[in-house]
Amino acid sequence: MTLFRRAALVFLCGLGGVASAAAPSQPAVACQPPAAPFAEAQRKFHPGHYVSLGRGYPRSDFSGALVKGVTGVQMRYRWADLEPAEGHYDLSVIARDLEAAKRSGVQLVVLIEDKSFKDELPTPAYLRAKYTLRNRANGYTALRWDPYVNDRLQQLVANLGAEFDCHPHFEGVAFQESSLSLDDKVLDANGYTPEKYRDALISLLRSSAKKLPRSRVFWYMNFLPEKQGYIGEIADAVIGTGVVMGGPDILPDNPALATRVYPFYDKFEGRLRLFNSMQHDSYRHRHNAVGRSGYWSMDDLFVFARDELHVDYVFWEYRTWRQPPDSHDWTDAREVIARYATFGSSRSSDSTK
Repeated sequence: MTLFRRAALVFLCGLGGVASAAAPSQPAVACQPPAAPFAEAQRKFHPGHYVSLGRGYPRSDFSGALVKGVTGVQMRYRWADLEPAEGHYDLSVIARDLEAAKRSGVQLVVLIEDKSFKDELPTPAYLRAKYTLRNRANGYTALRWDPYVNDRLQQLVANLGAEFDCHPHFEGVAFQESSLSLDDKVLDANGYTPEKYRDALISLLRSSAKKLPRSRVFWYMNFLPEKQGYIGEIADAVIGTGVVMGGPDILPDNPALATRVYPFYDKFEGRLRLFNSMQHDSYRHRHNAVGRSGYWSMDDLFVFARDELHVDYVFWEYRTWRQPPDSHDWTDAREVIARYATFGSSRSSDSTK
């Protein structure tokens, strides 16, 4: 690489540009951090419809999941795969996915998995014996409130920022739902307190926003064991930092969400960017209201998220089968996406390209 080319790449990164020609092994050249993290209004902001793809989806080509109106994709990555040994990182799969996103002209959101919902360990081997617990969902959960675990996750994000923050198709990093799926006795036996968890999440989100100074941090919040009100304190603590607050379920007739989670969307409308996601339960969400029956339509679910939850982003699970057979799947979702193809476009004028 010539000195002129090297200087040009550094200059572009200072403007939030991309050094896509730089090798991933040279993050210092590929993505120089700015003097200070970008202000909220200067960060990347490409709102609209995103497709959530599982790890089994072919990673070299997103075209099968892209329709008119799709702004980006969200891909899942196990922490164990990104950090196979302590302090040693393998980000090649993200680099490959980011190039596929670039070719498709869409954004990429990187969802880091430190919690699983099946018999699969999401954490690196060095964290499994002492810092990973079996959960109620038949999977595993990292001890997120533990300072060591929290620091290691922050170090992973720092490496992601050094590698990808400059890339214009890298929208940001997402963290899984705040629900831990652990019984109270298990929490107590492992040193949990709601204050520790609140402070750990604030530290993680603030640190991640600094390590991704041009990009976004997507915080999937829903329930915080033993002190649900701390969700609001965490949200207050990250206003203006580039954090986008949201959750894993668009389920208007779910009583727990309606009373304990959805009010935070009203409270923080206009103060934080917001998102939510259509997951399996959304595709089969039944009406509970008197006089109504059957499933919520995908149109009605989307309008609820847009108008009642005030979201800037909607993440749609790429689900290509119906369960139950008379419920909805991706075929129904893609029709809604195409019908509301300009969703979020009026809000993106201040995005960092």
